[in-house]
Amino acid sequence: MPKANLSADDGEKAGAKTKPKKKKTWLIIMVVLIILAGSAGGAYWYFHKPAGEAGEAKKKVAAGESESLDMGEVVVNLSGSGGSHYLRVKIVIEYPKDKKLAEELKKKKHTVSDAIITTLRSKTYTEVSAANSAQALKLSIMEEVNNNLDSGEITGVYFTDFLVQ
Repeated sequence: MPKANLSADDGEKAGAKTKPKKKKTWLIIMVVLIILAGSAGGAYWYFHKPAGEAGEAKKKVAAGESESLDMGEVVVNLSGSGGSHYLRVKIVIEYPKDKKLAEELKKKKHTVSDAIITTLRSKTYTEVSAANSAQALKLSIMEEVNNNLDSGEITGVYFTDFLVQ
């Protein structure tokens, strides 16, 4: 026989079943939001953390805080050419604005010039005459110059004149 009337106890039981379900849903939503917020914060911290001194130098250069040093014109005979091919370049190096590094570059300008000349003389005509060779040449100069520095690193090498003959 079906019951026509629900007692007050039955109504309370039905209401009690829906309240814990709502609490459980809200609890799950809050836990998910906390996990998402934590993940977003962790990702921001991880990807925006500078990587030591190199990260600081890149930040300074990106912010426009850099200086440059004109190394002048360099003329060298190219390797393997028997003196028939030469390279003439004017070079400017860029470095982060740092008094200690600026002083070191001025004191070691002769060492930096020697590193540039040595790097350029080791290249052959085919290595420097290709259209895309300038970038590789800049990277090798930057690496050699940075090997001779103690208090920082240069961040750019620019050719203001470039002649291969």
